[in-house]
Amino acid sequence: MFRPDPNQVALEQTGRKEMEQFFMRRGSAVTYLLARRRAWFAAIADTSRGNIEMESREIEQIERLILDVRAGRVRAFELTRPKRVAIFVTD
Repeated sequence: MFRPDPNQVALEQTGRKEMEQFFMRRGSAVTYLLARRRAWFAAIADTSRGNIEMESREIEQIERLILDVRAGRVRAFELTRPKRVAIFVTD
């Protein structure tokens, strides 16, 4: 008899998608955020149409997050675009 994976069923029921999780040192987390910021700038430059306001808000949030991670105020964060990831900052 086939039995579905309970974790998969729970994800489908809540509508949540699986998220990758990474443990990084502070410097690596900042470097990761800087790369995501550059990717958003590239997305804005590549498209003359689209939701530039939403993309600008993403950049602002990432810039704030960069400052918070550098200062040690944030030890974990999640990003949902373009793919879902959770980053845990280790010292």
